Amino acid sequence: MAQANSAAEAVLVDEVRVTGSNLRGVSPAAAVRILDQQALERTGQTTLTDALRWLPENFGGGASEGANTSGSDRLARNGTYGTALNLRGLGNNATLVLINGKRVSGSGAFGDFVDISTIPSAAVARVEVLLDGASAIYGADAVGGVVNIIMKRPEDGGETRLLAGIGTAGEPAQGRLAQTFGRTWEGGGFLLSYELSQREALNGGERRFAADADLRPLGGSDQRQNNAYPGNILLPDPVTRVLVPTFAIPAGQNGVGLRPGSFLPGVVNRTNQRQGVTVLPKQTLNAVYLSAEQALGDRLQVSADARYSARRYKSHSAPLISTLTVTSANPFFVSPTGATSHSIAYSFAEEAPNPVAYGVTEALGATLNAELKLRGDWRAEAFGAYAQETAEVRNGGTLNSAFLSEALGAVTDRPETAFNAARDGFFNPFTGIAGSNRPGVIGFIASGYTFNRARSDVRSMGAQADGTLWSLPAGALKLALGVQARKERLRREGANWFSTLTPVPQTPTDQSRTVTAAFAEARVPIFGGEQARRGLERLDLVLAGRVEHYESFGTTANPKVGVVWAPVGGLNLRLSYGRSFRAPALREIFDAKLYSPANFALGGGQLRGLSLGGGNEDLKPETADTWALGFDWRPERWPGLTLSVSAYDVQFKNRVDRPVQNNLANALTDPTLAPFVTRISPATNAADRALLLSYLESGFLNTGGGVFPPESYGAIVDNRYVNTAALRVRGLDASGSYAFDVGDAQVVLGGSLAYVLDYEQQVTPTSASFERAGVINFPVRFRGRFTADWTKDRLTLGGAFNYIGHYRDTLGARIGPQPTFDMQARLAPATGGPLKDVAILLNLRNVFDRAPPFYNNPVGVGYDGANADVIGRFVSLQLTRTW
Repeated sequence: MAQANSAAEAVLVDEVRVTGSNLRGVSPAAAVRILDQQALERTGQTTLTDALRWLPENFGGGASEGANTSGSDRLARNGTYGTALNLRGLGNNATLVLINGKRVSGSGAFGDFVDISTIPSAAVARVEVLLDGASAIYGADAVGGVVNIIMKRPEDGGETRLLAGIGTAGEPAQGRLAQTFGRTWEGGGFLLSYELSQREALNGGERRFAADADLRPLGGSDQRQNNAYPGNILLPDPVTRVLVPTFAIPAGQNGVGLRPGSFLPGVVNRTNQRQGVTVLPKQTLNAVYLSAEQALGDRLQVSADARYSARRYKSHSAPLISTLTVTSANPFFVSPTGATSHSIAYSFAEEAPNPVAYGVTEALGATLNAELKLRGDWRAEAFGAYAQETAEVRNGGTLNSAFLSEALGAVTDRPETAFNAARDGFFNPFTGIAGSNRPGVIGFIASGYTFNRARSDVRSMGAQADGTLWSLPAGALKLALGVQARKERLRREGANWFSTLTPVPQTPTDQSRTVTAAFAEARVPIFGGEQARRGLERLDLVLAGRVEHYESFGTTANPKVGVVWAPVGGLNLRLSYGRSFRAPALREIFDAKLYSPANFALGGGQLRGLSLGGGNEDLKPETADTWALGFDWRPERWPGLTLSVSAYDVQFKNRVDRPVQNNLANALTDPTLAPFVTRISPATNAADRALLLSYLESGFLNTGGGVFPPESYGAIVDNRYVNTAALRVRGLDASGSYAFDVGDAQVVLGGSLAYVLDYEQQVTPTSASFERAGVINFPVRFRGRFTADWTKDRLTLGGAFNYIGHYRDTLGARIGPQPTFDMQARLAPATGGPLKDVAILLNLRNVFDRAPPFYNNPVGVGYDGANADVIGRFVSLQLTRTW
């Protein structure tokens, strides 16, 4: 296989067909970063997923494999431990990810982001990152930018890759085997690539900052829960009436023979809820990729590709907890107050194994493409594509509340179960010695599970043509025209067994929509060629537009205008404006309606209202206006220097959210939620009564909490997904490299950085805007990576400095910066001897084993999962043999 030969980690390209334009032979009026295979390897990361996740322009918050257990994914839609990209911090669902320029199926509970961890690293030729909104080119979701992953094309030869790595603390171990083989012939060829990779789990107990929720030794708070072992008896607070720990069950006793005076008043037991929790899950990926192409005559080229991958994962969740209701029917019941029942905050951490989350994500895709040469430089292209992702999520060893009630004696023996408390033993919640309860009793209680299967697929087809429309004195006026259509579908099914005597199937859903689009793009040369003059070497106008029609919400039109000005050779100045959008996810629109009676705080008391839940068929697309200004400089005087700088301003409006959910209990008193509350008086107002009855009689009423007369309701609270939030993000990006010779060696200096000036968030139309840049769960202000490589003959030695600036938590406490150093040694293949055609790559990441800066995380870990390197020092060795 041919080796890539880029000189810098991120290379700005022009005069090739790149992401951001439908025109061949031109570069877009936006910043595009190209990372070939060697550039990806130079990041020091062992997978494509990690290499892209740590780009300075990407925010690590949201869907990632470590977010589920660190609290850094606010949406919590990533049950399969996948990893998505989040350019500009605008959201995983606002970054469009393509493979070979084509859309792929969505991932997560809502199917609204792309899981890049299913893509085999060995089959990737390069990655193109467009740092600008691009809905005028690609349609929905291209708000923060576009990441186009270009897979390898057919070529002669083979390549074998072996990688082994391990954290120097002893974990986690990682390995990869990849084999690629290709062959070409006149007019065609094929390539086949297979990859097997595996990384062992990283358990919280193996890192001091993740082992114990008592963060006081690290300078934080005691975040341990009062759902504890031994448990705590809860009694109402005399003022607020909220249940609070009042008596601690004593430790060191077996729960038999306790007396009212045995309990410890004013003492609160606490248990480490991080015990046995997995920080990073075990991951195993099997992936295969096939590409083929063939020329049919001089004018027609046909190509096809197919891919399949299966990513399996396994992770241990937090220990089981429950607030038990224990009555005198339990033979071990004792009350410190003489009551006949008590609520006990309890943890099974010392009695039951941690629940296990495991499953598999299968991704497949296939594309057939045909390109026809027309007159002149015109080309016509047509394609058909299919992409699918199937995700199975299983959570085993969870608590079954129906079985718990039976084991406690709160209900009589149920013949539907094989368990009999009188025969098999009652559950004793008053123990203080682990092992006091019988294993069979604990196993019965912890026999619950949940199972979910989701399948997301996209069928798409399209045709376009591009070429020179006119030859003008300033150059060629180029035009691209095209149409596309796709169908998106999301199906879900599953079963729950956590509160019933037998597993209960989930209501299956099958949601779909069809999208049609037409688009055009033109590159109009204003100055250039024969008209070129100093200060005006070239001036191009870029115009693009795309119209998309959705079955669900109608039509959206998105224009883009750009100017590229070259005052002198080697310097391009660019300015662009565009409108982009994100289409609401299928579930945000079509999720089943559910209207639930609920009590809301009002004037020291409570008022019954009707909470509207589920999808919202009136949702409109989220829209964004994006301005970008920058330059790309390749000075003729310093031929080894490249520099790209961009400033951007994104105003994101009509964002879909559920603002009431964040403060549901106080929805009637929070003034920012006023647009979502309708006060009604059904007893005195006929219109109010009619409105209320339209919901109560709709068939979507949740009667689990009781049935109440219309006159008892005083409000309707809209807790559905609504277009409500606004966001404005401004910032600067820069990247560059400088290659020069020192004697008979070459030195390459490189760097990239991202600086967020503003991240202003407005949650509802009536709320104030708040600056979130540099605040936990939002993008930090500064991220950067700076590299230096020295190459002589076959040997390259490299170093990198990574820096994440300081930020603060929601209380204003400072979270320190994160400076880390990486080192790398590369040995190019020899032409003879035992290492003939073998390349060696040695990586040492986080050389000084620097721990993440401390964050007093409420979930009970001392780090921020969005920005932290939880592995620490990691060493890997890769051998690549070309054939």
